[in-house]
Amino acid sequence: MKIAVPAVLLCSALASTTQASFVGWTSTVRSVAGGSLINVFAVVDNSGDVLLSVYGSNAQSPNAGFVTTTAAGGFIQGAGALGVWAPSGSQNWTTLDSFLTVGGGYNTTTGAWTGAGATQGDPSWNVSYFDTAIGENTTANAFGAASNDDGFTNPYINSIPALAGFFLPGGSSSPARDLSSLAGIRSTSSNATAAAGTFGMMIGQFYVAGSEWTFDLKLGATVRRASGTLSQDTFTLTVPAPGAIALLGVAGLTAGRRRRA
Repeated sequence: MKIAVPAVLLCSALASTTQASFVGWTSTVRSVAGGSLINVFAVVDNSGDVLLSVYGSNAQSPNAGFVTTTAAGGFIQGAGALGVWAPSGSQNWTTLDSFLTVGGGYNTTTGAWTGAGATQGDPSWNVSYFDTAIGENTTANAFGAASNDDGFTNPYINSIPALAGFFLPGGSSSPARDLSSLAGIRSTSSNATAAAGTFGMMIGQFYVAGSEWTFDLKLGATVRRASGTLSQDTFTLTVPAPGAIALLGVAGLTAGRRRRA
């Protein structure tokens, strides 16, 4: 006997399989010389999703986001790129540096994730300062403004700008990657769904000094599926130092407060 299925239910089922979905943040922590490297990934529920942007706040999410650390010295920047958050060249998670990115590549042979070199910051991240090295006022995007030894010191070393965000120029996007390579070093996640997620895109690396620190993040992301549907959501994430994780006896999940954009 055939059972008639209402058209509205069929449409609903089809829509649910094609709706893009950003489900939260997940992180990894690795011990390196002088401290730790923290990497954060936007987790999606489908291998066909792509990442468009990461933001602190916008018209749909008016509460400012943040990325902060209690580590002494804040987020360490690599030599020759002091205060520059945009990755350059082949900057990846094997380098001792901090950078922001929207996706990027993954090398299945070496196991190295690479930031997207063309990542840009929104105009809301512009900062004006008096640069003593050139003796005049200068306005630059805080996302890519470098510090000078005797001049401007980027004010966003410990706390990344709250407003706006960063993206790939020209409307380009970064595809989801398999997260199975993170299994051995996966740390905390914003929620249980993100902790169990198997696809995602790297959105930043953070190099912090010492062994006693915390890392806190509240950001949103925009993802798109091949069907054209978009998903925006905002999640918080707390990452404790590796020693603190052991003391807590947790298995990689920190409950985060969730706010839908």
